[in-house]
Amino acid sequence: MKQGFLLLVAIVSGIAVGSVLMSRHLRARHQQQMTEERAAWEAERAELEQTLQDTRAWARNANSRPLIVPAQQLASPPTKITPREILTKLVALKAARPNEARTLREAIYWLEELALRGEGAFPAIREFLARNEDFDLPSSHNKTTRSAAESILPASLRLGLFDVVKRIGGKEAEVLLAEVLNTTGRGSELVWLARALQEIAPNRYRDSALESARELLAQPTPANANRDSLFDVLIFFGDSSYVSTAQQLVVGANGKVDRSALKYLQESLGSQALPLVAQWYDDPRIQDPSEKEILARMALDYVGVDPQADPIITKAIYDPTLPDSNRKNLITGLKEGPDEVIKNRIEFVEGLLTSDPVNSELRETHTDLVKKAAGTNP
Repeated sequence: MKQGFLLLVAIVSGIAVGSVLMSRHLRARHQQQMTEERAAWEAERAELEQTLQDTRAWARNANSRPLIVPAQQLASPPTKITPREILTKLVALKAARPNEARTLREAIYWLEELALRGEGAFPAIREFLARNEDFDLPSSHNKTTRSAAESILPASLRLGLFDVVKRIGGKEAEVLLAEVLNTTGRGSELVWLARALQEIAPNRYRDSALESARELLAQPTPANANRDSLFDVLIFFGDSSYVSTAQQLVVGANGKVDRSALKYLQESLGSQALPLVAQWYDDPRIQDPSEKEILARMALDYVGVDPQADPIITKAIYDPTLPDSNRKNLITGLKEGPDEVIKNRIEFVEGLLTSDPVNSELRETHTDLVKKAAGTNP
């Protein structure tokens, strides 16, 4: 009986040791795999960036030899291919596999080739833009790839073509970009064009951009108009003519907070919007705690700056309808203020601790603010 028990113990011990060894082996194998994948991506990114540098270097030196691209990527020599043929190749990328480095290199290469054609590329670009076609360029389908390549490759083909036109420059480029500014229904395009044209011809197209943004915002459900981008156009030009309308949009009939309208009002009115925030916070249509937290967070930005914010945050922190997680978010959010308001925020938190000394989140926030004020960031 004793020998059987000892045998059983030995078996169990063996299984345990084996499990530990196997676990270590799997962890080591996983780490090796991650290292290999990271090295592969770094090599691919370096190759992609080098391709772009080579192409631009060629553009600066007319006597240099053209960038060599594998034969399967080019149907004809780059010195003979026409702008329309280049656009055909760019459009063909819509069907390409988004994760292939070759696809990314092709997109960069052909956009550069199109820019090298100068004003001769404008007729083909204008024809394509008039068709109102577009698609995301390959890298925008992959967040990891996108984060590394976003400074190289635009988000969509149309945005890439706008950049080509701007880089070519000249009066005709300005006219072409202005044409699209007056006809586009896409918010992302409108804000890009407004900024580009403001850089090219300051304030010449300001009124047109603002009119287009307001018209698109007035549509009930704009199909392609990104509301954030439309409000960004108003913010970019410092236009406050939409303030009254935006106030009516902040709280929807469904109790949802329109974040775009709220951001616009904060940018346009600053702390003057705080009385409105206090009213919206008490709006009975808002039942979702997360929506109330959004409003309180706007007031949070002004704690230590404008005393009108203090009662809004105090009310939210002790709002029994808000879950602990939302209230904790607001308390810890007090740590995120700029250095110049730290002293005032310390005093604000100390006032709360006077009546609520056992609140652990308040005490922790107070401690971190004091450390920050002393130059020892937590």
